[in-house]
Amino acid sequence: MPPSRGQSYAAAMEIVDEEIQLARAQMAMDAMAIGHALLEGDAEEARFRTHLVHGMASRQGFVQIAAAANGVMRLLARSETTVVPGIGRALLALLGAIDRV
Repeated sequence: MPPSRGQSYAAAMEIVDEEIQLARAQMAMDAMAIGHALLEGDAEEARFRTHLVHGMASRQGFVQIAAAANGVMRLLARSETTVVPGIGRALLALLGAIDRV
């Protein structure tokens, strides 16, 4: 007997929920890597990881996360070092946005 329409919908929603959670976990790991890169003074790695978070957030439709990642990217684009006024606050905003998903 084929699955009912309700069962198909429920199965599809489980897949969507799993994809959202996997994307959120990946963005959280990348955000942690941004923090580590900032502490180590590796501006290139911090920019790279921020770009990854921004791309995933944009593809998944997480507007607030993408906006927060854009804020980090703007700050890092101005400097070759990780010592940028406001970078800590921007990273906390990014982490907070990821946490609210």
